[in-house]
Amino acid sequence: MNRIKSGIARLSMVSMLVGLTMVIMSSALSFAAKIGDSYSGGIVFFVDSTGQHGLIAAREDIDLSYIDAYGAGEVVGAYRWSTGQYRDAVRPDYAEKMLSNTSPAIGEGAENTRKILAKYPVALFPQSASAVASMYRGGGYSDWFLPSKEELNQLYLNRGAVEGLVPNFYWSSTEDSADHAWFQCFSNGKQFATNKTHVNLVRPVRAF
Repeated sequence: MNRIKSGIARLSMVSMLVGLTMVIMSSALSFAAKIGDSYSGGIVFFVDSTGQHGLIAAREDIDLSYIDAYGAGEVVGAYRWSTGQYRDAVRPDYAEKMLSNTSPAIGEGAENTRKILAKYPVALFPQSASAVASMYRGGGYSDWFLPSKEELNQLYLNRGAVEGLVPNFYWSSTEDSADHAWFQCFSNGKQFATNKTHVNLVRPVRAF
């Protein structure tokens, strides 16, 4: 009798776990993010073919006021890709360092940002584009990053769904050469490579 009761109890527990798993799976499969959704600290601007994964833009550009360390005076809401330090006879050129494999592809912005910050640490270069993107804490999240070239283009293509974007120049996390990185003009969608010491706008993004 005890063995029968024990078997019934185990069967009941298994049934309960199976049912719970099915509920969880059903809940997960029922979620399908759409462009323009308010979700996880920002606005969805890219969704993959499953509807389960994509990219979220912050609700605003980074808008800090700071004194530029390289002689440009007060700067508001615009940031260098790397630094303003050029090559000269007595110091290395921190502005023009080639990083390894900063990809243009969707899904690579976070890794690009990690590589940039490894070369230009936040503690030393707190006003770089990647630094201010990574320090953003919208929605309480700490995994914001500077979008890759193609991620930035998706943001441009779906700009109507994201609040606060302006027809100006936004940095990507994709470099073109030792001294140039890619940015995008949000007035016409064209992408260009410019000197890493130039200042452009930053809109952080995160993945889900």
